[in-house]
Amino acid sequence: MDSKIIHAACMGEVVTVIATGVAIIEQERNKIYIPREPRINAVAQREFYIDSILNRGDRHCVEQICMKLVVLYRLCDVLTSRDLLRSTQNVSIREQVIMFLQIVGQNQRFHVIGGIYYSSVEIIHRYFRIVLKAVLKLYKHIKNSEDTVPAEIMNNRRFYPYFKV
Repeated sequence: MDSKIIHAACMGEVVTVIATGVAIIEQERNKIYIPREPRINAVAQREFYIDSILNRGDRHCVEQICMKLVVLYRLCDVLTSRDLLRSTQNVSIREQVIMFLQIVGQNQRFHVIGGIYYSSVEIIHRYFRIVLKAVLKLYKHIKNSEDTVPAEIMNNRRFYPYFKV
């Protein structure tokens, strides 16, 4: 009789464990899974940031990229017309030039610009080099009307040493 009681008790325990397992599996199966979405839309945020630079007036534009809006558009037109820069699938010419100007004009680090534009440092560095090469190629197209140094530069000891030939 002892063995029948022990056997019945063991069977009861086994049934309890199996019922608990089935309940847990059913509970997991009935959970509603919500697919995870990106926390931010990087493309939209980048566009918003560029628009904030371009649409808040000349003063803000000069503070951000050290250049007036008209000059920025003219520079982009010159770089495009001379086939020195091209838009890519992800980055427009205007965005490339603005990133370049922020790095050069504001002494921003690639990490900072990468954070602003949601891009890697390698991408920022690549576009910086592309725009730098394009701007350096403009040297051939700049015409100096005269080889003389303006009087305000020549008479100023602060500037003239840099313009000596």
